[in-house]
Amino acid sequence: MNTNNNILIFFSLGNNSPTKRRTCRKISSFQLYLLFLLLLLFNNSIIGSLALIEGGDKEGGFSSTKGEGSVETPSVENLLQTYRNSSLHARQLASPNGDDIQYTSPWTWVCLESICKRQLARNTVAKVPQNVCWLNCGRFGALWPFPTIKALLGHETIPLYPQNVEVTAIHSPHKAVTAMLGYAGNVLLDSLFRMHPKSEGQSAFPLTSNGRGIERNRMSITLTTESDETKMSLNSDESYSLSVTSAIIGSSVKVQVQIYGATFFGVRHGLESLGQLLAFDEENECLQIVAEAEIEDRPAFKYRGVMVDTSRNFIPILNLKKVVDAMSYNKLNVLHLHLTDSNSFPFYSKRIPYMTTYGAYSASQIYTPKDLKDLILYARLRGVKIIPELDLPAHVGNKKIQNTNWGPLMGLGELAVCVNAEPWRQYCGQPPCGTLNVINNYTYLVMGELYKDMLEVFDNDLFHMGGDEVFFPCWSSRQDMRDWLKNRGTNDYMDLWGYFQGRAFDKLIEANGGKYITPIVWTSDMTNRARHFLHPSDYIIQIWTGATQYEVRELLENKYKVIFSNLDSLYLDHGFGTWLGLDHFWTIKTWQNLYDNDLIKIAEHHLGANSTYYAITTGQILGAEVTLWSEKVDQHNMEMKLWPRSAAFAERMWSSPQNRTITVDARLAHHTNRMKNRGIHTDRLQPESCYQISGYCHDSNSRL
Repeated sequence: MNTNNNILIFFSLGNNSPTKRRTCRKISSFQLYLLFLLLLLFNNSIIGSLALIEGGDKEGGFSSTKGEGSVETPSVENLLQTYRNSSLHARQLASPNGDDIQYTSPWTWVCLESICKRQLARNTVAKVPQNVCWLNCGRFGALWPFPTIKALLGHETIPLYPQNVEVTAIHSPHKAVTAMLGYAGNVLLDSLFRMHPKSEGQSAFPLTSNGRGIERNRMSITLTTESDETKMSLNSDESYSLSVTSAIIGSSVKVQVQIYGATFFGVRHGLESLGQLLAFDEENECLQIVAEAEIEDRPAFKYRGVMVDTSRNFIPILNLKKVVDAMSYNKLNVLHLHLTDSNSFPFYSKRIPYMTTYGAYSASQIYTPKDLKDLILYARLRGVKIIPELDLPAHVGNKKIQNTNWGPLMGLGELAVCVNAEPWRQYCGQPPCGTLNVINNYTYLVMGELYKDMLEVFDNDLFHMGGDEVFFPCWSSRQDMRDWLKNRGTNDYMDLWGYFQGRAFDKLIEANGGKYITPIVWTSDMTNRARHFLHPSDYIIQIWTGATQYEVRELLENKYKVIFSNLDSLYLDHGFGTWLGLDHFWTIKTWQNLYDNDLIKIAEHHLGANSTYYAITTGQILGAEVTLWSEKVDQHNMEMKLWPRSAAFAERMWSSPQNRTITVDARLAHHTNRMKNRGIHTDRLQPESCYQISGYCHDSNSRL
């Protein structure tokens, strides 16, 4: 590109240029780096030594008198001034005690072998910050997850200020969709201002660039969809296309962005990708955007979920919104709330308020319908669907109420049995125990009212019914249940469970106004005999057993739609120690475990290649979901247990990579750093030095 009228337009040039390789030097970059550290750490000692040398002739030391043919010894002031005036310009930083210090970064980053690597900057070449280098390094640049169809990124970047970026046109068939697109556009624009590290609720970007012309550059965004869909479903088309073009107009650059989505949700994903084509340039205190880009993209799997347990420990709405934020940064689309369990019942039921009165931990640990509707809308505008779970018939005790049973007080009889039973291992999977009294007709009356309350808040197309870890010894310990089975000519407690599941499903449909709603259930002893109780056309099965267990093959062969949450890879709570003394201990699931959890390979293990292709293309394998059970999780440590491991899972589910290449480590480290800059409290992947010197700390098990 050329410039007119002597206006300087900055580009991140030559990220892939081989001319930036330093083939020989007398001192290594690492040695020079150590030299600078020594200068900073021992500044006082150096100055003292130089002062002694300068005054040495008075103390009987070395002479600094200039004589014929001699070289003048520089003064301390001259040495320091030379350092300050070096071509590696100094940046003013404030130290914690308020003193000003001088800091000079000697580094620039160059894209080599699809990884941004650190090199010593040359005086004649403008330095490229690391996050700017990543914008167009390698095939996918800074995009996470990587696009599945096309990703063409230009080699140049354009500098601009966020105040000069705007959504200039929105095309949609419905005003509600137009409003949603406008909101999503504003979310992006707000995030651009927050890219400045000094942003604290207001813009920290300068208004002018002191003659460099950056403030003249403009970026306009056009958003287009032809769909009037406003709620995400399993059939929503999330595909999108994105183009970025740049042109010099007079003394400025005009950047034009076109995003087309099959639905609002596709456009929103396109906006996220656009945000990842921009980065903060610390050298010029502006943003840089890839000058030319063309992306076509769609997810490999429909269902890409995160489950958060809000019963064992209450998670405030504000923290759930942060989960949604991070999910949107990774194009994950389902937040599954495990709302209730034997520990607490935080959902406010207006029809059965006693459930909340006796079940909530406290008045401040309740989800009101208003709170949840606000969360659902917040998530929808960020491309995330929220699914509730009312886990039945087990997991219904409550330790807090100490065996208080309000059913008899209301004339409803016993609604739950084995509540807080001991020894708990005989009656339930974990304490406190509690299972529904499934032969009490009033139990189904209460369930129906709870279903109505929940369906008035949440979308009415998917509902998680729970359905795992039913311990038959609880029911068999009661004479009334033994008699119930005997009167029906059976002694199989699975028949009792099947009776409950059938009535529960009927109540769910009834609560939905007679309209069909797709239920989801966990794998269990019932799903081992699924065809006797659960019809494949009615139920989605969420697999939490090991990926290679025979039960998985049976479900796939019997054409059940499935969601994988196999505990050998996708249980995020594993590895942090048990909460039950010296009970069983699971190893932690690393990001590599999640990234390598390939659903296609799992299915091929059970079905072979041809049947797997059919299962994928027909949507029988819907996708997968990471799970975060909250025995040892609350709002204070939740984010670091979710991220960045769930980001690795996100690329697996969106992009379905064939393998884990050597560049994934560095790309994920960069994306993790970006999430941190966006306010997500991620876990650390590695020492900061490994991010600084990308390519030297890679996973030896990764493949080229």
